[in-house]
Formats: sequence, C-alpha cells, structure tokens
Amino acid sequence: MRRHLAIASALTLLVLDACSGDRTPPPEAAMADSTPSQDAFPTLPDSLALEAPHGVTVLFSGARVGTDSAGATCMERGLVIERDGNRTLVPLLMTGAAPVLVNDSTIRARIWLHCRPGNTYEVNLRTGTPTRVK
Repeated sequence: MRRHLAIASALTLLVLDACSGDRTPPPEAAMADSTPSQDAFPTLPDSLALEAPHGVTVLFSGARVGTDSAGATCMERGLVIERDGNRTLVPLLMTGAAPVLVNDSTIRARIWLHCRPGNTYEVNLRTGTPTRVK
C-alpha cells in the first residue's frame, strides 16, 4: 500500500511540475505568428481603374503586398464600383491589373495571387458580383 502511495505521489508531483513549468514560448514561436504585419496591408488612396457608361467608375481600393516565388513583391488591389454616390465592393477579387470594360454592365478582371494573374472573372457593375469565366 505504501508503495502505491509513493508512486501516486511521485506521479502527482511530475504532473504538477509539468503544469507549472516555464511558460515562455520558444523563440521560433514568434516567427510562426499568423498575424499579418502592418506592411502586408498598406493603406493607399483609392485610384481610378476604369470609367464605364452611365457615370459608373471602378476604383482600386484597398491593397495587399504580394510576394512571388523569387521573393519579389508587388501590390495587389481590391476593386470598388461607384454609382450615384454608392460604393459597392467587389468581394474576394484582388488584382494587379486594371479591369477591362466588356459592356455597359460588365467588366472583366483577373484575380492575382502571389504577384501572378490567375482566373478571369466577369464582374456585374450593378451588384459587384464576380463570376468566373470558363
């Protein structure tokens, strides 16, 4: 019985010691922080990307810094549609090139990731909804 108590006491001390150990994270944990740096999302003023019929303008708005496979950086920008004083954000479409007018209700833009153009999207100028072009 004494032996069981000694073993239980030893195990309890080991568990308590492990729980109360040094809680300082290792140095590499700071590098693994998933919080993006302020430099990853620079603040830039809106700038004209395109003028469409009926007083519609498309602006570059918002930005992120992209990095290609060789380590070179680029600026990838979001798009906002302005019509009659209202602003409509084009969701989830960051680009590195100006969109192209398709007709009076549609623009075409390529999504960019890591400084490279990817899939092409047509964006409805009334709703801001992007639809992937097949």
